[in-house]
Amino acid sequence: MIKQRKKTLNLSVFFLFYIFTSLQTCQASTCSPEHISSKEETATVKWVYDGDTLLLTDKRKIRIIGIDTPETKHHQQAAQAYGAKAREALRALLKKHYYHIYLRHGKEKKDRYGRELAHVFLPDHTNISIWLLEQGFAKTMAIPPNVALADCYKQAEKVAQRQALRIWSQNSLQTKKADNLPRTKKGFVRLIGKIIKIIHHKKSLLLELDSNTKSHILVKIKKKHWRYFDLDMLEKLTDRHIKVAGFLSNRRGKRILYLSHSSQLEIIPINRIKPTIKWSL
Repeated sequence: MIKQRKKTLNLSVFFLFYIFTSLQTCQASTCSPEHISSKEETATVKWVYDGDTLLLTDKRKIRIIGIDTPETKHHQQAAQAYGAKAREALRALLKKHYYHIYLRHGKEKKDRYGRELAHVFLPDHTNISIWLLEQGFAKTMAIPPNVALADCYKQAEKVAQRQALRIWSQNSLQTKKADNLPRTKKGFVRLIGKIIKIIHHKKSLLLELDSNTKSHILVKIKKKHWRYFDLDMLEKLTDRHIKVAGFLSNRRGKRILYLSHSSQLEIIPINRIKPTIKWSL
C-alpha cells in the first residue's frame, strides 16, 4: 500500500511539473509571432542609437517596448556600464539580417519624445527584446498600456539574472533588503521586504515594507494600474515577503516605490528568504 501511494505521488508530481513547464513554454511562445502577418510592419534600420532605440531609413525613431538598456555617451549624458556593448551587439545582430525588421506597435503608439513604440522582430521571428534580455544587455520595463508581453519578458530577464550575465554582474542591480536600504537611496531599485501593513485608498493600494528607519518604504499601485494586478491576492499578503522592482522616490520624507504591472512583483516563499545584503557605498 505504501509503495502504491509513493508511486501515485510521484506520478502526480510529474504531472504537475509537466503542466507547469507546458504553460511556461506556451507563454514564452507568445513573445514571438508564429508567422509574420498584417499586424507587423516591415522596416529597415539605418542607425542604432543604443540597445533600445533605433532610427529607420524613413527617419522614424523606434523605442523598443518592454526593455531598458544602459545609456551610451551622448551630449551631457555619461556612458553607463555595458551601454556601448549592448549597442554593438544589437548592431551585429541586425547586420546578419541586412537590417530588415518587423514592427508590432503597442497600444500607445508614441512616447513623450515622439518616438514610435513597438516590439521589434527579425525576419527569423526572433524577438529583439527577448534576445537582449537573455544576453544580459537589458532589464525589463513594463509601462502600461504596452504590457502585452511583460510576463514573457520577465521570464527572459530571469535567464540572464540566474547566470549573472553582463548588467546582472553589477552590485547596483542586485536585490537588496528593504530594512537595510540607505535612507537617501533613490532611483531604480530591486528590493525584498516584509509587508507590515496594507492600506487600500480610493485611488491607490499601498504595501508598507518594514524598514530600519521610522520612514517605511511604501509600494504604491495607482488605481489606473489595478487591472494589471490580482488585488484580492495582494490584500492577503500581510507579514509576507515580496520582491519588487521599480523607481524609488523620496518626497516630503516619504519613500515610495511605484509599481504599474504585476511582473514587477514576486511573492517570496518563506524558505527562500535570504540574509540581509549590505550596501557597498
